[in-house]
Amino acid sequence: MTAAEAAHRATDAVWRIESARLIAGLARIVRDVGVAEELAQDALVAALEQWPESGVPRNPGAWLMATAKHRAIDLLRRRERLERRLQELGHEVAAQQEAVEPDLEAALGEDIGDDLLRLVFIACHPVLSTEARVALTLRLLGGLRTEEIARAFLVPESTVAQRIVRAKRTLAEARVPFEVPARAELATRLSSVLEVIYLVFNEGYSATAGEDWMRPSLCEEALRLGRILAELVPKEPEVHGLVALMEIQASRSGARTGPSGEPVLLLDQDRTRWDHVLIRRGLAALQRAEALGGVLGPYALQAAIAACHARARTPEETGWARIAALYDALAELAPSPVVELNRAVALAMAFGPATGLELVDQLTSEPSLKEYHLLWSVRGDLLAKLGRHDEAREEFERAASLTRNGRLRTLNLERAAASARLSAPPLSRAVTKAR
Repeated sequence: MTAAEAAHRATDAVWRIESARLIAGLARIVRDVGVAEELAQDALVAALEQWPESGVPRNPGAWLMATAKHRAIDLLRRRERLERRLQELGHEVAAQQEAVEPDLEAALGEDIGDDLLRLVFIACHPVLSTEARVALTLRLLGGLRTEEIARAFLVPESTVAQRIVRAKRTLAEARVPFEVPARAELATRLSSVLEVIYLVFNEGYSATAGEDWMRPSLCEEALRLGRILAELVPKEPEVHGLVALMEIQASRSGARTGPSGEPVLLLDQDRTRWDHVLIRRGLAALQRAEALGGVLGPYALQAAIAACHARARTPEETGWARIAALYDALAELAPSPVVELNRAVALAMAFGPATGLELVDQLTSEPSLKEYHLLWSVRGDLLAKLGRHDEAREEFERAASLTRNGRLRTLNLERAAASARLSAPPLSRAVTKAR
């Protein structure tokens, strides 16, 4: 690999890690997320031009922010000069308005604080459709490419691209302020914010594409946003439910990959490697959600399911009947094909693979799951447990062809190969073993 190629690869990696902070910090100053992203992209272009020659700086995130900051200052000064010229032409200006240049360097140098949270609320503003809110936030905060967002929602890439463009235009035209909404408005915008935060977490927990099984930086950002939100609205049980769910799921991160970065499935994980500090934090957040009273919402129910796994010292101690009952409640409260698929797994573990397979077979005709690799890997797993290894191999191969994550593809192909060995005639297996 040449030095230029290495610099370009490093630049791409830095962008994926730093872009959310960069855009959020800039948006606080220029008050326009579209302009903020353009400034951030300008800084990225500068890095692509300069780093192959000068080398990647020690703190590439700070370099990008400094470069974008100077462009932001130039932009705001140009705007101010234009404003002054308009004043000279006789445009009315409030008498008390002072024509003093703001201390832009100081403002941009502030700790970004809740900037990422403000950016989430802007991306989830009611002037946007639900789909646009989710897509824009994943783009701005998650640093995801349009194709990755499309993959996550099983929609065409062109559709997601149009949503993002229209969303930026709508926000600019509506002059949406870069701020956390007032409490009177907060409740109406909370559910989509929770959805977005969890989607960012999920992209970090199980990466849609690429060769990495997880992207921990996204999980950390989502957890940070969730914790801040829990402090902002401490009497909202679903906020605590979401935090509980993310804390408990994040506790497994260290056990979810093997020595070479390969995925390790839940029941195969070394539970001594689970982070018990995060588990305790998650259980405490779930307790806060339950203490607030009322019917548990979707996130709190999922957190209760995660808690069943967290409390089990071994896979055999898992309360699968309890988990199946919780999935029943979740399916009634927030029905979806993915919830049904997860319920099928719980039923299979509680009452046998044939019970789970019956439900999974009903889901194979669901259009939104046709290209969903987990449907076919789950079906393959249940078929394997029933001794139907030829069919299991086909499903694992189908799952491998549908996933764009290299680690998952390898895992499914390995499971397909194992099923093929088990489906071979006894003599063939004996010959293979002798070799």
